[in-house]
Amino acid sequence: MNKYGSHFVKLFSSGLATLAIACSGIATAQQNTPLEACYVEGLQDRLMCGSVSQPLSKKSSSEKIEIHFAVIPAIKQLHPKEAVLAFAGGPGQSAIEVAAIFARNLKYARENRDIILVDQRGTGKSQLLQCDSGSIKEQFAFDDQALSFITFTQEETNKCKAQLQVDLSNFTTVAAASDFEAVRIALGYDKLHLYGASYGTRIAQEYLRQYPESVASATLDGVVPMQQSLVAIGDAIDGALNEVFLDCMADNACLEQYPTLANDYAELIASLKDKPITVKVRHPRTFEEIKLVITESKLRGAVRMALYSHTTRSLIPLVIDSAKRGNYSPLAGLLGNETTLGGIAMGMHSAITCGEDWPNLTEPDRIQYSQSYFGKMMIESLDAICPIWQVEPVDESFYKPVKTDLPILLLSGGLDPATPPSWAELAMVNLSNAKHLVAPSATHGVAAQTCANKVIGQFINTLTFSELTTDCLDKDNRKQYFMNINGPVANQSKGGK
Repeated sequence: MNKYGSHFVKLFSSGLATLAIACSGIATAQQNTPLEACYVEGLQDRLMCGSVSQPLSKKSSSEKIEIHFAVIPAIKQLHPKEAVLAFAGGPGQSAIEVAAIFARNLKYARENRDIILVDQRGTGKSQLLQCDSGSIKEQFAFDDQALSFITFTQEETNKCKAQLQVDLSNFTTVAAASDFEAVRIALGYDKLHLYGASYGTRIAQEYLRQYPESVASATLDGVVPMQQSLVAIGDAIDGALNEVFLDCMADNACLEQYPTLANDYAELIASLKDKPITVKVRHPRTFEEIKLVITESKLRGAVRMALYSHTTRSLIPLVIDSAKRGNYSPLAGLLGNETTLGGIAMGMHSAITCGEDWPNLTEPDRIQYSQSYFGKMMIESLDAICPIWQVEPVDESFYKPVKTDLPILLLSGGLDPATPPSWAELAMVNLSNAKHLVAPSATHGVAAQTCANKVIGQFINTLTFSELTTDCLDKDNRKQYFMNINGPVANQSKGGK
């Protein structure tokens, strides 16, 4: 799950041994598309890459789009007619670009099945819909409180629309589902085991709804219910940050070092609302001295994104305390770290949010979600950009929860700042053969930070829940909070954290 709006909203709101290709099921499957060896960043393995040509629009077959994919070969191919199809998040993330993450998340599933990665239309190599954005230096120096948020957002959206010159109605979740099916057919697999993370759970559910005969099972990691707008994320962010404050109060070392953490944060926010702070900091990458204009949205956005990972979550008390004392270098580090989360194609992101989330906002939803800072900001952003993009709304049937008796495994992190466990419960309403597992101390993306990757492998092999070994999900994987810039104070935290 990522942030909404223009590039400034995006910033602020916010190895295995090389295998012979003959080991892969695609060597024996009936292929209908030429493949060639390829490599991706972060993986030593040689993959097989290809593309399929698809109609850009369901209304006309004259204009085509090339959908690119990669196959990570199984370690030992025991199921040549099956594969795991992985869906990336965002919305707007390239699945191929984060192949190394999928290889880790699906490590055990890959022991005997290939992993398929498809750049969803509008991402990666599949007609990337990316708009120009400023450099870190420009973004740091930008004062977003000095002008109208709505006016600026609309100006940036108009520039992006002129740059892309494309109808975003052809890039919704509904439009993209058939591309994944085309890849399955081209590679010759009979059945797929779906794995989706964050927004990837939405496209996984839509694929399952459209092509149930192609699916053997599905694992949804950080679940986005079909019947709920992504704007509801505002409540999840507030809840996850409150957990940091409570967590610090329950930790002896953290409480001693930061006794008034929640109040300090509230005071910082209040002061920035009145007047941004301009300071000189070191560029997070080049270390040159640059200007940083600290605004409320920049502080909130940096803290929000830090909640996604335990590594950055452990820095939040230090960042708040340092800023209170006039040291903004830790905050600059968090702001710069946002660019390492993986590129988000903002055009495709807008296609999803304007075609699916904005039309589904009722007046009660607007009132409820506007109670949180991020919910209010996201609604205002969508109200500003969606009339410009003019994405055709998806059909009302899109919002119905998926109904199936196929085995579905749902995973949630108890500290997730984007897709909390309650979201998975909403998605389960019509899943008659499903199991929801919660890792209490996990944040966003359970498979990436717990033993869930092993659980997923067991589930795909057995297609049952009774044989799953899940006790390991209860392991506390939180990190000690930083007491100073050098790190945590060892052996002083309550409970041994």
